[in-house]
Amino acid sequence: MALLSSPSMRKPKSGMGFTMVEVVLVLVIISLVVALVLPRVGAGWRRMEDREFLQDFVQTLKRGPLIAMNSGQLTAFRIRPSERLYDIGNPPYRRIPDHVDIYSDDLERDPVTQDHLVVFYPDGSLSGGDIELVFDKESAFLISIHPLVGSVRVSRVERR
Repeated sequence: MALLSSPSMRKPKSGMGFTMVEVVLVLVIISLVVALVLPRVGAGWRRMEDREFLQDFVQTLKRGPLIAMNSGQLTAFRIRPSERLYDIGNPPYRRIPDHVDIYSDDLERDPVTQDHLVVFYPDGSLSGGDIELVFDKESAFLISIHPLVGSVRVSRVERR
């Protein structure tokens, strides 16, 4: 008489689990998904950082007339290209990101530090000018500072 085994009494097969082909296939799929998604996430972070820098740069410029009028003293917004810094006050301490280029031909210059200046007077007037910010040599923004009314206008410009 032969002994029949029940399903619960059977020995496990030695072939249970994943084959090497299945494991490799899953790793390839995961790698492709990561390769497609990661650059988009990184570009999104960079654009967000660029927007934050642009907003901070413009807000710092807009604070200049208020600081000059409240203090009753001449105040200057400084761009120090040699150290890639900007701010109101001397020395400037806010960093300009490495991938941002700043251009301006018509700003005043400090003869001692060679900083580019937008000067704010206690009466609310200022030395105007245009500043162009270029991000990654691709996207550019023009910041126009009106000398009489002190308005600061930002517009996107096309790069050639």
